[in-house]
Amino acid sequence: MMNRVVVMGGSFNPPTRAHLQLMEAALDTVDACQGIFVPTAHDYVAKKMKRQKCPQDTLSESIRLAMLESFCRYDSRISVSCIQMLKTERGYDYEMLEEIHTDFPDTEIYFVTGSDKLYVLPRWHRIDELIERFRILVAKRGEDDLEKIREIRPYLAEHWDRFTVFDVPEEISGISSSAFREKLHNNDENASELVTREVWEIMSINGKLPWNSITDFHEEQYRFLSNFYEARVEYRGLVYGSNEAAFQAQKCMTEEEKTQFTGFGPGKSKGVGRRVRLRPDWEKVKIGIMEEIVRAKFTQHPELAAKLLATGDKVLVEGNHWGDTCWGVDTRTGQGENNLGRILMKIREELKGTEDE
Repeated sequence: MMNRVVVMGGSFNPPTRAHLQLMEAALDTVDACQGIFVPTAHDYVAKKMKRQKCPQDTLSESIRLAMLESFCRYDSRISVSCIQMLKTERGYDYEMLEEIHTDFPDTEIYFVTGSDKLYVLPRWHRIDELIERFRILVAKRGEDDLEKIREIRPYLAEHWDRFTVFDVPEEISGISSSAFREKLHNNDENASELVTREVWEIMSINGKLPWNSITDFHEEQYRFLSNFYEARVEYRGLVYGSNEAAFQAQKCMTEEEKTQFTGFGPGKSKGVGRRVRLRPDWEKVKIGIMEEIVRAKFTQHPELAAKLLATGDKVLVEGNHWGDTCWGVDTRTGQGENNLGRILMKIREELKGTEDE
């Protein structure tokens, strides 16, 4: 008998226990040797969340990928493919299945879809070729009447021999990514019951749990975390009015250029810093310099150190709407390395260590 591979695409924003259990049920239904999750590209997810008026819920590709990869530890048959994430244009299921079939040439490919999608299936891109080359594995929800759907869509009845149906496990019928996001909006910690422990931990360490993170350094209570907060800082022999001034000055080639920043406010410092002739090694050294300046700020101001310690174990994320994905996270897209937040949390741990001495 030819080996079988099950493919499940989707946003997985985030992947839930339902996704994992559906995949395992699908694998068992057709006795498949391999199950492949195929997450969609970031642009698609971002547009989807924007249409739903919650762009802040968009998880980055790296986070969604890490979550799906954590599923592989539950079942050795499961893997993840990035082929849709790598596309710059819209990805279609038929082309995606073709690519997977290239990697698994001697297998029969089953594509998972929900029974609620059967109404629109005849309008899928290149549906005739898809049906001819691949099989459809239908996850049937309890309330869906497949006989009625086939009556309404004769195309399905005509090709029903290419379909295999399995029931959605009853215990996951109410679990979905949207239900999870709604619970987060309501600060409901029971949202953890809808995802695996690993997915929950990834949400937590990336500052995606609202009660366990600080994501706005412009709120009055947390302005001291921002580099724009005006607190004098001595760095490499000069005294600046803010971390922003100290940081922008380090882009310069000469001490004379750096000295001018001692008289600038944070806003002007950022503006001038955009126009200076950059030192050639800037991209290599900038994160290390930022860490030194942030450390100087909190070690030179005990009252600010106390405030930083008071944030406890909360994840610090420099959320912004101006597209900074190096120092923070763009709240419109969910993308960002959050280097400033990571530095602040590192300094916080150092301060905790000095408390214990």
